[in-house]
Amino acid sequence: MKRGLTVLFFITMITLGAGNLFAETETITLATLNWQPFYGEDLPEKGFFAAISREAFKRAGYEMKIEFMPWKRALEMAKKGKYDGLLGAYHSEERAQEFYFTDPVSQNEEVFFQKKGKGIAYSNIEDLKQYKIGGLRGAAPLIELNEKGFNVEETNDDLMSMKKLNAGRIDLLVIGKQQLYYNIANVEDLKGFKDEFEAIEPPFKSFDLFCPITRKKADGEEIVKKFNAALQEMKADGTYDDILKRFGQK
Repeated sequence: MKRGLTVLFFITMITLGAGNLFAETETITLATLNWQPFYGEDLPEKGFFAAISREAFKRAGYEMKIEFMPWKRALEMAKKGKYDGLLGAYHSEERAQEFYFTDPVSQNEEVFFQKKGKGIAYSNIEDLKQYKIGGLRGAAPLIELNEKGFNVEETNDDLMSMKKLNAGRIDLLVIGKQQLYYNIANVEDLKGFKDEFEAIEPPFKSFDLFCPITRKKADGEEIVKKFNAALQEMKADGTYDDILKRFGQK
């Protein structure tokens, strides 16, 4: 009898151990837009920002998945908890009411571009209120300008905004410098714009980029803490820099 109970005990322990061994890793699904070169459906590993974030989530104990869609939809769906969060987002006080923000994963410099020869210059941001400024619908820079009374025109993606700038339908475009140069170099429809645009100084603003988790997720704050610890570990052990070098970002 004792031998039978001992065998049963070991079978139970082995079964429980196997269950833990093959337990599914929790999946974190993040919504975002195609925003090359940071992240995009057509990029290796979905881009360097995605690669860094994926490794941080992996170390934190999660599998990261990405759903690509227009930014406005991504933002609204994540707010409602339809997705666990966002891949790459700027911080704002309004968004902080809806999301737990991670530590910054990367940065992006937003710049005003004009059609070459337009002759627009400024020393104070207020100097630009007389111009029509285009940008991405739902993006923090355009929201900020709109709230300050600027004449803004939204589009669903950066490519459309660039075409509007080239056609003279807007005077200025506020966009990440890296995004504009990447698009001109890689999107067939835009390659002819290579010598058509110029940035005006100073840059509008440099923004940190985060992976915010929706407050609708019960353990969202804990996920962020684990992600932050993993990100710091990656920076300390050289993994963060290695990923940037792999993508030609350093």
